[in-house]
Amino acid sequence: MNKLKKIMLVLVISILVFIGLLLWFLAYSSTTDVSNTANFKAYINKPLIVKQASVLKRGDLNSNRFKEYFIDVSTLQEDKTVVKKYNVGDTIFFTSAKKYFSNHVGDSYYLIGKEKLKSGKIIEFEYSASFIYSPAIWETSKAFLDRRKLKVDYP
Repeated sequence: MNKLKKIMLVLVISILVFIGLLLWFLAYSSTTDVSNTANFKAYINKPLIVKQASVLKRGDLNSNRFKEYFIDVSTLQEDKTVVKKYNVGDTIFFTSAKKYFSNHVGDSYYLIGKEKLKSGKIIEFEYSASFIYSPAIWETSKAFLDRRKLKVDYP
């Protein structure tokens, strides 16, 4: 009987250690600055022209990875969380790029920007997207001018 208790105790401890390691693995996360990588250099510290209307919102407590504010392109409805509306043709600046990694989600990429509000307060915000492709909501000034020229030359 004593031997059976030891085996059960070892089994229970092993299962608890395994569950603990599994939970740690799923909860593990890290952040990395990716501002100097090739994928993000084109977006950092350059004026980007907004191609799709979007809003700058204050996020819920702990809903964002890096900053309290974020850009929302999915809704343009005015509510108390909207602090600024971007219209087509407005300029936006990003100052850095960050990567968030977690074992249960994988890699997520964020552009971090600064904006001065009408009140004079300067805030930092984040934009999250998959950067395997170029975000469709901004373009460089050169791309904007080239696109406008093409539309004028070929009506």
